[in-house]
Amino acid sequence: MRSSLLTLPILVSLTALAMVCGCSTSDDGDGSVRISGTATDTENTVTASVPSPIVGSVTRANGKIAANVTVRMALMTSESSGLAIPSYVELQTDSAGEFSVDSVLADSFQIAVFDTVTNEIYYQKKATVKDSAFEPIQLSKGSIVNSKLLYQESSEPEVAVGSHFLAYVPGTPISRSVFAGDSFSMLIPSGKVKLAFCPGDPQIVAKLSERGIADSLIYRYWAMAKGSVKEGESIDVGPFLWSVSPSISLDTLMREKENSGRISGKVQCKNGKVCAGVEVQLVTDLYGFNFTDGDSLVFKPETQTDSNGRWFLPIPPEFPYDSFRVEFRRLDSNSVVSEAGVSDYVSVKSIKNKKDTVNVGTVSLHSPSKVFTDVRVVLDSLNDDASNNCMANSVVLGIKGTTHFVRDMVCATIAMSDLPSGEQFLVLYTGDPKVVSTLRNMETPISEFVTQVDINLPEGWHLKRQGMTYTPPTIK
Repeated sequence: MRSSLLTLPILVSLTALAMVCGCSTSDDGDGSVRISGTATDTENTVTASVPSPIVGSVTRANGKIAANVTVRMALMTSESSGLAIPSYVELQTDSAGEFSVDSVLADSFQIAVFDTVTNEIYYQKKATVKDSAFEPIQLSKGSIVNSKLLYQESSEPEVAVGSHFLAYVPGTPISRSVFAGDSFSMLIPSGKVKLAFCPGDPQIVAKLSERGIADSLIYRYWAMAKGSVKEGESIDVGPFLWSVSPSISLDTLMREKENSGRISGKVQCKNGKVCAGVEVQLVTDLYGFNFTDGDSLVFKPETQTDSNGRWFLPIPPEFPYDSFRVEFRRLDSNSVVSEAGVSDYVSVKSIKNKKDTVNVGTVSLHSPSKVFTDVRVVLDSLNDDASNNCMANSVVLGIKGTTHFVRDMVCATIAMSDLPSGEQFLVLYTGDPKVVSTLRNMETPISEFVTQVDINLPEGWHLKRQGMTYTPPTIK
């Protein structure tokens, strides 16, 4: 027995067709657009009534019922008129994976079906009202494009475009909302990658057209020059730059990055899921020697992970050592560090002179740790007796390859919090930056003035370490 969708056919009202790129309703949680106000030069733009409802059912690639997936029936377009998004009607399958519609936009149309839960897709370039039953439509693994859209404002024309854009496969109803400055992922059919972007507000598009802006500047188009994507494959492209300036192309930033490399990776929360909004900092000063002012170093985020837990940073021109690390922290609603993590040591040789993106792997976050320790001065390394003069020296204590370094007087209990858990090196050296600078300028081996202790920081707990001793360096 069919669902109520078949006994109570869906009626779709059609609006006047206009050459705009905006959408007329809000988007779903996955960024898909409900009803498009877009039109293109079409081969058939009449509304078609059918003698009986167009019905069909959808199954996933494994043959199971595909419930609550999106079905779009769109006007057909020619290659020359495919810059904008064709008008379409949208509905969803019911709990039995079935759908029904009483009227369509034309006697022949495109049909696209999306399942964002399993990342599966179906796309048929041409269907007709004579195809009264799709029994069944079987989805297959789609391809995923991961990217980022940036927007460069222009004083001419004086139109505030805003941050809402549409990303779409030109000439198809495959589209989603994106926001300038945000990363996004888009499910597309396998094959050659073609993408386009335009403002999401149809009134903005109309104003740009009134100002004499060419369609080619409003509807920005890009196609991958070489190769194609396979079913189930995920690729990273971009970032893209949308602008009405004719001197700026959509792939301007991409071409610039061809001559400079990037470091990339992925972050998982402690629950094992991808972690969005995690702060990221590249740590090249492994020992904190550049820590010259104040009582503690400060974590300075350089970027954040996107909705897929991914992050990107440019490769620095110089590295002080033969390796580096990347530190991460996640803040709760009160700006308190709730999860922390740090990458393994990454060899500089593995990324030096690279002109593409180097993936340094996935880091899992955990509840942060703390450490408490006392430091006593031993003036003579051959004599274990500690000095009672606590004001004689200051020290720097820190976790190697992180931003966690503090400076304090000896004899005091030194505490550090929000630390990445697991095996780390606790380092200790003089707190006088002039002494550190002199020793480094003399090319003194680090092992002669830096103490390194292997520790294991407990997740979500603290480590107490008593009786650390410090012998001031001597220069002869």
